[in-house]
Amino acid sequence: MIKRLTALIWLRTQVLLSNSTLLATILLPYGLLVLYNQFMNADGLHSSYMVFMCLSLAFSVSLGSLTSLTIAEDKEKKNLKSLLLSGVRNGEYLLSALFYPVIIGLVTIVSFPKIVDADFGKHWGEYFVVAIVVGLCVVLLNLLIASLSNTQSQAQVNGLVPMMAISFLPLFSGLSETVSKIAHYTFMGVYVDFFTKESFELSFETIGVPLAWLVGLFLVNLIVLNPTRKEIFLAKLTKKAV
Repeated sequence: MIKRLTALIWLRTQVLLSNSTLLATILLPYGLLVLYNQFMNADGLHSSYMVFMCLSLAFSVSLGSLTSLTIAEDKEKKNLKSLLLSGVRNGEYLLSALFYPVIIGLVTIVSFPKIVDADFGKHWGEYFVVAIVVGLCVVLLNLLIASLSNTQSQAQVNGLVPMMAISFLPLFSGLSETVSKIAHYTFMGVYVDFFTKESFELSFETIGVPLAWLVGLFLVNLIVLNPTRKEIFLAKLTKKAV
């Protein structure tokens, strides 16, 4: 298992390094953060807002696109079926597919505050918990989008609305009470609350909704992926019969 997983991750590395579009997508939020910080935070008084504005964009663009487009590309080129028929297990494939989104997500969560010198004081623990939970929700949501898409183009179309919502819902929630209420019932609600409420405290009341989303997305992904497992199993039986 370890050898197969290592080989798959190495393959992912080569594909990622050779895909300039994906690399640009990953680096785009970093460039925007540096640019915004240079022109909108010259006095250093709005560092937390810079993180608030750009971290959600990084989640939707970098983590989201990397997850959905990678898996959709494998499905489009029939790589997924070929890998599973060659002996790679479904869990190993998913771990390799989610390896870089998770790693990049963790690097982004840690590095963004450092880039703009944001200081969350005694709330660093809350920041990491909120950011990690929201990041995992974004990854699982895009895994679901990829599972329901057969091509990269279809994944891009299916993921457009979620990507826009994740990117801009936090910003618009401060401009409209209706948008704020909508955000409250999504996994982005706790993200908005952390950055906008001075009295934010981590509790079941504040983290409960995103945790419910996390569990729900995980379970839905299991259900959606079951037909794929059945299809591969039938393909193996057909191959043996021939």
